[in-house]
Amino acid sequence: MTGSRLQACVALVGVGAALLLGGCSAEPATVSVGDGLTLQVEVADSGAERSAGLSGRPEVPAGTGMAFVFDGPSRPAFWMQDTLVPLSIMWVLDGTVVDVAEMQPCPPGALCPLYQPADPDAVFDLAVEAAGGTFTDAGIRPGDPVLTTGF
Repeated sequence: MTGSRLQACVALVGVGAALLLGGCSAEPATVSVGDGLTLQVEVADSGAERSAGLSGRPEVPAGTGMAFVFDGPSRPAFWMQDTLVPLSIMWVLDGTVVDVAEMQPCPPGALCPLYQPADPDAVFDLAVEAAGGTFTDAGIRPGDPVLTTGF
């Protein structure tokens, strides 16, 4: 192999490694809110991931949840179709809590309620779901600061 071909191959290997490692993070994705609540979260940043959410799971362990990331201010509704356990949801805009709510599983065949922030004009760029009671039990309120890491 000539010197220039070898350099090209090394460069391609380097780019491939950078692409592979770029998707890996030693730091788990977390959401911290208020004075001490930190959750390790799965990140749902595609339409398919956001649509599936936490449905079908028999439990959501304490200290964990799912972060729904949106490209900008949005107001999609959340529902509990095929969700087996109660969930707590927190809506966030620009690193500040917009609202929180408790969501209940929807019985099979029933019309499921839609969940959005109480203020009809409120938008958000992040929503976080966790085990039922997580945010209300921790006293999380609109205006509390939110810090995300790993995404």
